[in-house]
Amino acid sequence: MRSLTQYRAAVRGTAVAAAGALLVSACAPGSKSDAGSQPSKPARTGIGAKPVTLRLLVNSGVDVPFFTALGAKFHAKHGNVTVKVDSQDYAALTTNIAHVLSGSNVPDLVRVSQFGNLIRDHLLTGLDAYAKAYGWDAWPQSQFASTRVGPDGKQRGTGSLYGAGPGFGLTGVYYNKQLAQRIGMTQPPATVAEFEQLLGKAKAAGLQPIMINGKDGGSVYPLQNLQMAYAGDAQAVQDWNFAKPGANIDNAALIKAATTLQRWGRAGYLPSDVNNIDQTQAPAQFLKGKSVFFPSGNWQAPGLDKAGAGKFGFFLFPPGVAGGPSFAMTAPDTLGIPAKSAHADVAAAFLDFIQTDAQARQDTVTLGGLVPAGPADAPAPTAPAGSAVAATVSAFAQLLKSNGLVGFMADATASIHVNTLIPQVQLLLGGKTSPKAFAAKIQSDYERDLGR
Repeated sequence: MRSLTQYRAAVRGTAVAAAGALLVSACAPGSKSDAGSQPSKPARTGIGAKPVTLRLLVNSGVDVPFFTALGAKFHAKHGNVTVKVDSQDYAALTTNIAHVLSGSNVPDLVRVSQFGNLIRDHLLTGLDAYAKAYGWDAWPQSQFASTRVGPDGKQRGTGSLYGAGPGFGLTGVYYNKQLAQRIGMTQPPATVAEFEQLLGKAKAAGLQPIMINGKDGGSVYPLQNLQMAYAGDAQAVQDWNFAKPGANIDNAALIKAATTLQRWGRAGYLPSDVNNIDQTQAPAQFLKGKSVFFPSGNWQAPGLDKAGAGKFGFFLFPPGVAGGPSFAMTAPDTLGIPAKSAHADVAAAFLDFIQTDAQARQDTVTLGGLVPAGPADAPAPTAPAGSAVAATVSAFAQLLKSNGLVGFMADATASIHVNTLIPQVQLLLGGKTSPKAFAAKIQSDYERDLGR
């Protein structure tokens, strides 16, 4: 991996630009909206002097203290604005968001994972006018690729801008350094086969190999990583994520990935109650030394460092063959402005602040564990050497160079994660479906969601 010093240099130069460009591969957007997209509200950049309570609705867990801290810094700069952070768990917010945004008690900013019907039903404000007013359209436009959406709500990477956020997530595998040493791990595994050997050694040593939250979707992470590792390429998944015509992942790589994940479950490499463990329990158990490995995202890194500085490492999921490409899922920590927001102009000012203010960008790394978004020449944040945070940002920089950043399958459609991926992976791990039936179901539900 590249050093933290090299990472800082990359961020100072072109890292933010490359993040979005690699995230969308061949789907880089233009800076203008497509004809027919929902128009933005008239943009005003002034906050005014009236007291305002800016209400945010985000995912429960690490989002809450992170955005609370960003809100406090915004309040310190704009004393008349108080930022109030509310939350729902990921599955609930994903399921309920349309109902929330069409109701009478609408927040001013909301965490958005999928767009879909939110665009078709005009529940989000187009941000193109704000982008022009704040100069976002002069930033590297590729970082906004996944939050530009066509008027049908399906095709991403083109269309109007509907979201922005403080930074980018990244997935990989955390490990307990002491337990890894016990099973003879001296460096990250070079292939999936080597990783599986380590899982077997952990099991033989009486240790739980992997801790993961199967109840609310954590098991989808290794599934997607396995699929990309076996394919040796991520283009099929990326085309699928961006709803390209003809995109299909009912293929040999996904079937093999499902077969491996099911085998890991049967071998005891995953907890016996994996489908009952949620996103709160999994990191807590890992912190207690209950497992050697914990596949998750960079948003976990600040909490791990706080609880056990220097005790936890991080590596990218290994490739299928030695020397092969590594891939990781990434996505912006997206906030959208609801069409019924009472304070849209103040909400846009908050979005600009969290991407450009030096301390807010530092908090994005230190508290959020994310790689910051924003202009290419924005202040570069730092992270302590040897920390889990430093390892994740270094891994991000590595993937910027190798073109290994890929979107989440969970974000491909508005309902694919909650209605299909979570229950189908649970059935797979419970032995209630076969890998072939699993792959076919994922594809058929995807096509149903897109109306194909």
